[in-house]
Amino acid sequence: MRPLLRGPIDKVEEQFNAIGAALVKNLTFPPPDASVRTEDKEIAPGLKVRIYTPENYLGNKPVCIFYHGGGWAMGDLEGEDPQLRTVAKNTGLVIVSTEYRLAPKYPYPAGLNDCLATYRWALENSASLNTAPNQAITFGTSAGGNLALSVALKLIDAGEAKSLKGVVAIVPVTIARDAVPKSLKKNYTSYEEHAEHTINTESGMQAFFGKSPKAIAYSTS
Repeated sequence: MRPLLRGPIDKVEEQFNAIGAALVKNLTFPPPDASVRTEDKEIAPGLKVRIYTPENYLGNKPVCIFYHGGGWAMGDLEGEDPQLRTVAKNTGLVIVSTEYRLAPKYPYPAGLNDCLATYRWALENSASLNTAPNQAITFGTSAGGNLALSVALKLIDAGEAKSLKGVVAIVPVTIARDAVPKSLKKNYTSYEEHAEHTINTESGMQAFFGKSPKAIAYSTS
């Protein structure tokens, strides 16, 4: 028995929320680590961030900007809050998590623009964050890993890469199947071979990429 996310996108979100509710109902999770101080801010109209500062933070380290997962269409500041508290505590870094705009309501590049804006805001506010001037790391999971890499590429293109001290991209989405050059498509067979082997099915991933697959009822079988 395992959960599978299948498109279209409104069904994917419905299924994802149902999985979360089932986990909360059946499992006991430890409380958030209160030793990590958090502050929520609106850094631009409609653009919110959560700042994580570990206990006994001494300052002068690169700021870490985090981008959550969720297929560019789901997720918020709450979803990966416990993990970020752990990362902030274990690394001794200040983390700025951004609640970027989500598709399909806000099509690309709205979310990426928000992620880039958060990066630049964090650098501009290094004094108040008590982080090292002009030093930052991008960090993200899944679609957020894609955004961490995309922000880095945007910075390189803009001649701003000197500030970038690292990229942490965990299980990142790196290329859409339709974007693979024809000459290389024979090497990209994962969607066909593993269409139903993970929570992100082929149907779900196609929905995240903006396709409109035929709706299939949610199943855990």
